[in-house]
Amino acid sequence: MDPLVVKIGDNLKIDELTPRTGRVNMPVKVLSLEEPRSMDNGTVICEGLVGDETGTVIMSFWNDECETVENGMTINLKDARANLVRGHMRLSLGKKGSMDISETSLESIKESINLSDLEYEMPRFGRDGGGRGGPRGGSRGPPSRWGILMKLKRDTGNKKYFNRDDMSKEQIETAIKEMGGE
Repeated sequence: MDPLVVKIGDNLKIDELTPRTGRVNMPVKVLSLEEPRSMDNGTVICEGLVGDETGTVIMSFWNDECETVENGMTINLKDARANLVRGHMRLSLGKKGSMDISETSLESIKESINLSDLEYEMPRFGRDGGGRGGPRGGSRGPPSRWGILMKLKRDTGNKKYFNRDDMSKEQIETAIKEMGGE
C-alpha cells in the first residue's frame, strides 16, 4: 500500500510512517515527555517519544495538548501527520488532527527503532536545484547521488550524520561506497 494513500479509518503502525504521511490514525504510547517550553510568539511546545510494537518516533505537542498528555499514557491519534523538522521525522496533530486518551494500553513497545533518529533528505528549492522540472511539476528524473546516499543510510540503519552543504561530490561517492552502494 502506498503510505501516502491511506483510507480513512485505517490504523497505521509507526514503522509504516514516511516523512510525508498524512491522515495518520493510530494508537501510541507516550514513553517520555520534555518540559513544555514557550516560544517567542507565546506558543507552547513539548516534544515526547511515542511508540507502538513496531518502533518509536518523536511527537510534537502544542499548547493545550502539552497539558493533556502524560508519560505512560496511550493516546489514539486521528488525522495526525508526519513531517520533517531539520531533516528528522516528527509526528504532530497539525490543524486537522485530534487525539483522545485510549481506554486500552499498549504494553510491548519496540524502543530499539526510533524513526526520528534517521536523517531524511530535505527538499531543496532555489537556484542551485532540486525543485521539480518546471512550473507544473514535471518528472523528477533519476535520484541524485545525495538521494542515493540518504536511501542507503535509511536502508542500512546507519546513524552517521551527513551535511549536504559540507560534502563534495567525491565525499558523497566515497560515503556511498562505504555503505555498500554502487
